[in-house]
Amino acid sequence: MSLLAVRRQFAPLVAVMLGVTVATHTAPALAKPVDSGRVPAKAVWMMHLDMDVARESTVMKRLETRMMKKYPQAETMLAMGAGMIGMDVRKDLHDVTVYGLDTDKKNAVMIVHADVDRKKLEAMAAKAPGHKTMEHRGYTLHSWMHKGWKQSQGQPVVGAFFQDDVMVFARTKEQVEMALDVLDAKQASLGDDSALAGRVRPGSILVGRAAKIDPKTKCPVLREGKGYRVAMGESEGMSFYRARLEMTSAEAAEQANSVTEGLVALGSLRFGNEADVMKLVKAVETMTRGDTCMISWDAKADDVWAVVERAADRMEAKMAERKKQWGAMQKGKGGCDGCKGCEKGECEKGECPMQKGGKSEKKDERRPFREDEF
Repeated sequence: MSLLAVRRQFAPLVAVMLGVTVATHTAPALAKPVDSGRVPAKAVWMMHLDMDVARESTVMKRLETRMMKKYPQAETMLAMGAGMIGMDVRKDLHDVTVYGLDTDKKNAVMIVHADVDRKKLEAMAAKAPGHKTMEHRGYTLHSWMHKGWKQSQGQPVVGAFFQDDVMVFARTKEQVEMALDVLDAKQASLGDDSALAGRVRPGSILVGRAAKIDPKTKCPVLREGKGYRVAMGESEGMSFYRARLEMTSAEAAEQANSVTEGLVALGSLRFGNEADVMKLVKAVETMTRGDTCMISWDAKADDVWAVVERAADRMEAKMAERKKQWGAMQKGKGGCDGCKGCEKGECEKGECPMQKGGKSEKKDERRPFREDEF
């Protein structure tokens, strides 16, 4: 989990697209609140993703139905994945909470609530590079070196089971121990007066809150921010997005508001001839009050699904066209003298990607600027 995804919440187009792709959920009448007992009192930011509500969503249900109908083999692939990791994310993952005691996302702590095969996961951890175990008040902590994402390769990971269905992950032993102590109420958790606490909007799928902004953030708006609160989800058939940015001054709040309105205008230019998309774009509303900028967005879940379905159609059409083009290359259409590095036939454009080590090489065909262009 990264703070970057939440820190872009000031942008209405992001709000709309996230609403389209993630947050359009048909939640139960009363969505369960974020468990503040998981988050320490000293935390300066937190995020919570509720998958139990998400999987009941209008869009997610329709997307799953569409996918299984178009790609029946997906069921087998998902089942294989579940067997490998000891968890079927479609039904076993309930929610995830991430928080930090400072703004460095590398120091984040993640708490995962899921029905998993504990023995299988512990056996997998035991086979990981550099694995070792430690004890803390009767809990067994597992430590290993991460091999996955490039940006995290070679980094330590420490994990522990708080319960059979609750796991804690962080970079250091001390962070995991602290998290276990908070869960056991041996360290203070968020109080009612915390900037990260407070009412959670019914139907929220994603909740993000921060009382401090990373000074190294690349977002120019949030460089002038002090904190934020954001919620995304659906209630009573209406998808929603809410954001409140606490800025350093009233001027900064007005600037954030102007950025939002500008992005709405940009969206209008981009999708002006698509009435269904424009209906979503124009639903963005902004307001400033002192040093606070507020953003809201509401749309019918059925309207959101119409846009999602059309986007899926376009994506599938593009994929089919690319597959067709690749097939033509394999059949030797377009004519070269044949491939020397493989047996896949002639190439459409006279160049075989296999002869380049599998990597595409784009020539820089840009012309130089003329003096009268400036």
